[in-house]
Amino acid sequence: MRLASVVVGGERWAAVVEGDRAFVTEVPGLDAALAASIDLMSAPGEWRRLADLQLDAPLRPPVVFCAGQNYRDHLAEKAPVEVDEPEFFLKAGQTIAAPDDPVLIERDVTEKLDYETELGVVIGRRGRRVNPSNALEHVFGYVVLNDLTARDRQVKFSADGHTTLSLGTSKNFDGSTRLAPCVTTADEVGDTRDLALTTRVSGELRQSNTTANMLFDVASLISFVSRLLTLRPGVVLATGTPGGTGWGQDPELGGTGVTPEGCEPARYLEPGDTVESEIERVGRLTFEVVE
Repeated sequence: MRLASVVVGGERWAAVVEGDRAFVTEVPGLDAALAASIDLMSAPGEWRRLADLQLDAPLRPPVVFCAGQNYRDHLAEKAPVEVDEPEFFLKAGQTIAAPDDPVLIERDVTEKLDYETELGVVIGRRGRRVNPSNALEHVFGYVVLNDLTARDRQVKFSADGHTTLSLGTSKNFDGSTRLAPCVTTADEVGDTRDLALTTRVSGELRQSNTTANMLFDVASLISFVSRLLTLRPGVVLATGTPGGTGWGQDPELGGTGVTPEGCEPARYLEPGDTVESEIERVGRLTFEVVE
């Protein structure tokens, strides 16, 4: 099942999407449906043409939980980092853009805007200190996510030549978190341990990988984060991006020039680009880049 949040008459409502139509409920957004465990097909509502509806981001949590440095080839395309546990950081909820909104390049924010296609995990059941063996029982569904990043704010060099990463301003600016229009329920996606993931920029294949190459799989990430913070319904957990980013082709910031097999050498995003992020059985996210 594919679920969304749509805007009708200035109000946001949860909806079930089937083909070219949607069942628009009287539940105020998918966030509210998850929080109250509402069966949307049993809720009051009506079927409407999808073309007549405005799709919002399916979820707007206060923060997005993020894992980084989670694919082997992403580690290989930049300055080496030792990874013994997941890198964990937060993105403010107000960075989430509507799916069709273009991303605006503001040069005083970044000259090096980069893309990161990621599998987003949507939590459906509250949990604290979740065991990896039953972590997937807490998953409601999955969503395609793009974690846009200001690389010139992320990578810093000290006087002695060491590299440090700043994940505050580099990850948190207007429109830097993109979610596909629909969340696909966990039962429809099935096993997430080998899902194909791709990014195309203006038609060129830039990222092509599979979730099998994650260092920490979905269950491990849920368990790790839940040791730190209680997971609540509606939480979105981004699971990291593979190699093929613009960063990997930027020697100024430690890029090694590695290009994934079958892909074109990457570059940072520029006005006029169209970004397409796709994950097998989960969905697709497309947006434009403007200045």
